[in-house]
Amino acid sequence: MGGACASPAVDKDAELAKEVAGIGEPNKLNNIILLTDSYKVTHHLQYPPGTETVYSYFECRGGAYEEVCFFGLQYYLRKYLVGQVVTAEGIDEAESYFKVHFSHPEYGYNERLFNRSAWEYILNTHAGRLPVSIKAVPEGTVLPFKNVLFTMENTDPQCYWLTNYLETLLVQVWYPTTVCTQSREQKKIITQYLQETGCQDVIDKELHLFKLHDFGFRGVSSVESAATGGGAHLVNFRGSDTMAALVMLNEYYREPCGGYSIPASEHSTMTTWGREKELDAMRNMLHQYPTGLVACVSDSYNIWDACEKYWGTELKDLIEKRDGQLIVRPDSGDLPDTVIQVLEKLEGKFGSSQTSTGHKRLPDCIRVIQGDGIDIRTLRTILKAMKEKGWAADNLGFGSGGALLQKLHRDIEKCAFKCSYVKVNGEGVDVVKDPITDPGKKSKKGRLTLENKNGAWTTVVEGKGAAKDDQLIEVFSNGELLIEHTFADIRNRAVGGQVATKQVPKILPAKANDYLNNIIILTDSYKVTHHLQYPPNTETIYSYFESRGGAFEEVCFFGLQYFLKKYLVGSVVTPGKIAVAERYFQSHLSHPVWGYNDKLFNRKGWEYIVSEHSGKLPIIIKAVPEGTVLPYKNVLFTMTNTDQNCFWLTNYLETLLVQVWYPMTVCTQSREQKKIIVKYLRATGGSEVLEKKLHLFKLHDFGFRGVSSVESAATGGAAHLVNFSGSDTMAALVMLKEYYGESCAGFSIPASEHSTMTSWGREKECEAMKNMLEKYPKGLVACVSDSYNIWDACEKYWGTELKELVEKREGQLVVRPDSGELPGTVLQVLDKLEGKFGSDKTSTGHKLLPQCIRVIQGDGIDINSLETILRSMKDKGWAADNLVFGSGGALLQKLHRDTLKCAFKCSFAKVNGEGVDVVKDPITDPGKKSKKGKLTLELRDNAWVTVTEGKGVPDDDKLVEVFRHGELQVDEVFSTIRERAEFVTSL
Repeated sequence: MGGACASPAVDKDAELAKEVAGIGEPNKLNNIILLTDSYKVTHHLQYPPGTETVYSYFECRGGAYEEVCFFGLQYYLRKYLVGQVVTAEGIDEAESYFKVHFSHPEYGYNERLFNRSAWEYILNTHAGRLPVSIKAVPEGTVLPFKNVLFTMENTDPQCYWLTNYLETLLVQVWYPTTVCTQSREQKKIITQYLQETGCQDVIDKELHLFKLHDFGFRGVSSVESAATGGGAHLVNFRGSDTMAALVMLNEYYREPCGGYSIPASEHSTMTTWGREKELDAMRNMLHQYPTGLVACVSDSYNIWDACEKYWGTELKDLIEKRDGQLIVRPDSGDLPDTVIQVLEKLEGKFGSSQTSTGHKRLPDCIRVIQGDGIDIRTLRTILKAMKEKGWAADNLGFGSGGALLQKLHRDIEKCAFKCSYVKVNGEGVDVVKDPITDPGKKSKKGRLTLENKNGAWTTVVEGKGAAKDDQLIEVFSNGELLIEHTFADIRNRAVGGQVATKQVPKILPAKANDYLNNIIILTDSYKVTHHLQYPPNTETIYSYFESRGGAFEEVCFFGLQYFLKKYLVGSVVTPGKIAVAERYFQSHLSHPVWGYNDKLFNRKGWEYIVSEHSGKLPIIIKAVPEGTVLPYKNVLFTMTNTDQNCFWLTNYLETLLVQVWYPMTVCTQSREQKKIIVKYLRATGGSEVLEKKLHLFKLHDFGFRGVSSVESAATGGAAHLVNFSGSDTMAALVMLKEYYGESCAGFSIPASEHSTMTSWGREKECEAMKNMLEKYPKGLVACVSDSYNIWDACEKYWGTELKELVEKREGQLVVRPDSGELPGTVLQVLDKLEGKFGSDKTSTGHKLLPQCIRVIQGDGIDINSLETILRSMKDKGWAADNLVFGSGGALLQKLHRDTLKCAFKCSFAKVNGEGVDVVKDPITDPGKKSKKGKLTLELRDNAWVTVTEGKGVPDDDKLVEVFRHGELQVDEVFSTIRERAEFVTSL
């Protein structure tokens, strides 16, 4: 909530500060050759001979919302594609990865797999710029699903393979598009209830744009995802605490300040005063921020006392006379009841007026924000209940975290990228995928235009559209960005404005460097104000991270070392970074009426770290060794400041480090899936598979395109590899090499996709399949077989026409159905292949296909469907070894912080030299009661125990100091982490 101040985008001092800070440091995850599903590396061998052009498109095939608001492509283009992105060093680096990644202990490495000569061709002929053309609907455009959103094709016939090579990366635009779309739907709901309860004045003043505040930074899977997802939300609203989003919008969309916030407390700043001094903590909030908006969490102990005794009695006069507005924040309890009761109790003390529709509105000095449990469903439920109880919608603001930025996946809008046209030997061929097992997955055919006739959007297929009517604009060509969307224009389009696209005035530089790596900005912005909120003379803040419960009883801890090495190690605070951060906060925390409070940004505190600690963070972090498996409700790491002048730093770093929830949760769930696979291998005679450790390849990571960012793919994909060894997510291999010293953590095999099969045409599908066997004459090879008719593929092609080739081949064919109902499709595929290839019996009497052929199921696989399939196979007499699983979104994206109920809480403080045990204990949710005092993690009688209140035995503490004063104290090796996470697989 505020007005624009000096723009970080154009201020010369801020630009100079960036140079001093070294913010634009190289991003180790930015080698375009590695930013793909690794099986795509093999696709240049799979298209029809004479292929010259591959043309593909991206769309939302359906989903939760009928309208889609397109956003985010420009970020991916500028960060990853603009300029010279292919270099000799990048080619060498990629080849070094692929030579190991595609190796096999028996069959070795096929030198033809990596298309080195083609990448060198791009380097030499195109100066390392990508010869592709991308046309897209202007960002911010709102249109019905089932319409084309962007197309891509190669511009050099030698680079036909490049179009779909880039699919993995660019399909990640599903994420900002989906966040933006859902945020816009929530805006519709809020607007509706404001109108229905007599609050048109709020809309007229555009204050409804601050009614859904982004709390999602810590609850999303990575900094990069926070940036793009948070940016997407700001298309529709103006309130956010996700600073990464503001940086992204500034760097990639020329937006000086995309969102605003206000001073606000959190439980740590309230509970450090102690239960008996909660009133003092609240009074301090009003004194420290004497004007403007201020929010205060009020449920640390008893929300009802807070409303009636503290705000409504002791502090009432202060609130009513204050030049501004207090926003009371309940943070627990049942919905919508808690909100209604808070409103009623506040009304009992402060009174209310009536809107034009007769609904009650609290006086302007006080409002409420509900930031716990808010998603699009509960938001509507609360507003509906408020209306029915006579309350105006304006009384309430919403905060949303995980539900806004993380509880989303590619299937919400059914986003897909498909090849629809190729040119082979000079002849154009319309291409279509049309699986008999799922008509809903039928793709569009031919060249496409997006047309708007009489206000109705239509995608015209098969090249029948009129080029002059095409609303797709060429935004990228041969390494250059042609159109640059400003964020203001995007916002205008999202509300129905007609905004012309703008040509880029000059060649924009690539944005390959990591501008998000400024520790001062990598926080929830309200934390910037917390140095004013702790008790006077606070010296130490000690906080801890745990899994409070959730889906699985055991937790496998992983990922902290990545965050420490990337973001915390070394001199991470510099004068330049301080200057850049201050410029952001001066705009972000400003207000058009009350201006900017110079006390908010703790410049002196950061300068102290530079002068006294050489820019290194004066904190200690102790953690359980990565890979350790222990029950939930145990401490996993602790953090405390070591310099009493930096008491505020501990919880400032919470936002970033709590993101360890993501790799930890992926790792934990992957390990549970491993248990299931091992169980069914044992039960169906697969002991030899376990002895040879081939079970480590039974769950393959297909998640790169379905996760929310490259960084999330890296950390999530790495977490899966703690338990398995099969992956196509190359970003994970890069991350593990750079941050865990693992030369090659995962392996893969040549495999087809629908584009490489359908480009041959329906009538030549058998030839496409034969080509797969001939191009890869030995080793493992996987072939998607449901482009048209999976049953014909199994019986007529693999089982008849190509049977002899399959049986005589030195290796194993893996047949991949990719649609249909589960477990039925898997069982039918096995039955049909057995009918042609026969089967043997395992020691338990279960059927096993011959070694030359297996099946992989990569569609619809999550932990539940995986077990359902294996149980059905066992019941139908099939051995588990017949099947491999591939999992994408469910493995890396369909997870959130509440899956394991991860939380970071303050449990101890030192004030005036006295230690104080700190606890949060909300009357509205006993399950959120936090641990108290200093903690040790101990192993007693072979059982893990967290000892609280400083009563533990330090020598028995299993928490290890991993970080001190800017230096890593323990450098974990990935092989050791894997050993810790392992469980007994033998009978």
